[in-house]
Amino acid sequence: MHLKKVGKKVELLHETGNWPLIKEEGFSPVQITVAAVAACSVYVYAKLLEKKRIPFEDLEVDVDYEQDLEQPVHVIKKINVQFEVKVAAEFQQKAEKTVHLVKDACPVAKSMHPDIEITEQVRFFEK
Repeated sequence: MHLKKVGKKVELLHETGNWPLIKEEGFSPVQITVAAVAACSVYVYAKLLEKKRIPFEDLEVDVDYEQDLEQPVHVIKKINVQFEVKVAAEFQQKAEKTVHLVKDACPVAKSMHPDIEITEQVRFFEK
């Protein structure tokens, strides 16, 4: 990866188009960090569901986060990953247990500072 300072912003260079890493034009670096945790979590959860033979469809995620605004550097304090997925009723309990394995199997989440609380929940839509 290659980044370049362009005026007041930093761009992540990509052959399909650069990503501005500034909140006013795209996403801030903090938002990209949180999104990386969420994206990795989706890949991991999908793989775990497949591995445990839990049929699913339409896997989506909402993510929110909190920063410590009392400190001079507004570090991330908490990331909440909320999965939404279609799973038949008979598999929902197994899929609920599986969601709690995501954090330990996600390399991005495991790379975060241990003081950052990462939580996962799942909401089901029946097939």
